Amino acid sequence: MATLRWRLGVLLAALLLLLGAAPSVPAAPERARMRVVFLNALGTGSGFSRQFRGAMHAAAHDLDIELVVLDVGHWPGEILEQARQAVSGPDKPDYLIVSIHRGIGARVLELAERAHVPVFVVNSGLALEDRARVGGPREHFAGWVGQMLPDDVGAGDWLVRLLVDAARARGLSSPDGRVRLIAIEGQLGDTSARQRHMGLRQALSGAKDVELLQGVTASWRREEGQRKTSLLLRRYPELEAVWAANDDLAMGAVQALEEAGRRPGGDVVVGGIDWTPEALEAVREGRLVTSLGGHFLEGAWALVLLYDHHRGRDFASERIDWRTEFLPATRASAAGYLEVLARPDWEAFDFRAFSKAANPRLKHYDFSLETLFAQRRGRMDTNGNP
Repeated sequence: MATLRWRLGVLLAALLLLLGAAPSVPAAPERARMRVVFLNALGTGSGFSRQFRGAMHAAAHDLDIELVVLDVGHWPGEILEQARQAVSGPDKPDYLIVSIHRGIGARVLELAERAHVPVFVVNSGLALEDRARVGGPREHFAGWVGQMLPDDVGAGDWLVRLLVDAARARGLSSPDGRVRLIAIEGQLGDTSARQRHMGLRQALSGAKDVELLQGVTASWRREEGQRKTSLLLRRYPELEAVWAANDDLAMGAVQALEEAGRRPGGDVVVGGIDWTPEALEAVREGRLVTSLGGHFLEGAWALVLLYDHHRGRDFASERIDWRTEFLPATRASAAGYLEVLARPDWEAFDFRAFSKAANPRLKHYDFSLETLFAQRRGRMDTNGNP
């Protein structure tokens, strides 16, 4: 009888193979937590990158997301290799968040598309030539599910106008009535630097009362901002304003000006972008005229959107191409922003409250800074603190 059962089993297996059936394989266990990899090309030492990562980790904690941050290098080949490794292997993430730098965005998107890993772009997007070729999210690359980018062109333009207004309020101008300005720019291979440069040029093209003496690149680094400002100050001792593409460059410019005996905020005005704590303190003291910021939350907001997408609440019902607006820190408002950002207590924020999947009654996303800061103030009031 045993021999007969064995023969029947062999015959059944042969019939299944002839019919094209395959033996069943146990399904891989479903991952308990949503897993997201962030390819961080923003650096690790700047105040802006620390804020960006801190907000992301707080959102991941609130949403129970496994967030893996990979600090990528500066060379295109190195970034591409790290991107390839991030989306390869059996433990590839549910989503990849990237900031596009060094003009290799389309190639990163292609790697993720081949690996079937959805991508969300933050902070710095595709170069103009790549956008013309592949379009936007969900066009050429179906797995590029969305992006959230700052209005860098608007920020570059607005910063010129704020500097000119501040210079005029202090009576600073050339004999012919024009404000003389130098520009300390970022790494022009990066989309954000190129767009802030476009904003600078846009403002200058429509302003007859400002003169650009010279613009130079300084690779986003404070020491380069200091060195380039020092050199330009020797060439243009009459300058009245310094436009800086980020706060690190602005603080480098302030240092160079003070070393040369100038008075930032007095006989020369300086402004930057990013809302780093050091820059906000300089705004509060009057050494910087302004810092434009608020976009450090893009990574956290991206996690909220992807959390919902993963649970079947596609954010495309509102939009797939998001823009964050900059807000100017002034001497009057800088102290309030510093209170939140100098030593951020991320436990005071509840990023889960912004999710539609977690809050089914929520009809529209509200990613405004006012709403987030009001949430923190509400918790302070509830705890009996001023």
